[in-house]
Amino acid sequence: MASENAKQVARDVLEKVRKSQKIVLGKIIRKRGYSESVSKRPSRVTKTKSYQVVIKPILSQLEKLRQRILDALEKKKLPKERFKDLTDSLAKINHDIQLIGGKDTEKIGGQVNVYLPKK
Repeated sequence: MASENAKQVARDVLEKVRKSQKIVLGKIIRKRGYSESVSKRPSRVTKTKSYQVVIKPILSQLEKLRQRILDALEKKKLPKERFKDLTDSLAKINHDIQLIGGKDTEKIGGQVNVYLPKK
């Protein structure tokens, strides 16, 4: 049986990504009824099949978009403005793929900080 809590955690994460809000998985997990110990280890939720069912289609779309950006970057003689736009987009897409996939997006002094940059 699929865990509705894990699916709702995934939906909450996607909603925060859409709104460019800070993602704190522990808070989202606790909000959805998980215990304190589970909220301290978000991978217990993000690696579940229920979570992945919701996340996978979005990840696939982002990975396709990333590949389109990489293909565009391989073209010769891109104007500097176009190159900058593509590399900025690539950085944001990579960040979102890491974030939605439940992976670290930044480590500072051994501490993991997950955030989305302001637009």
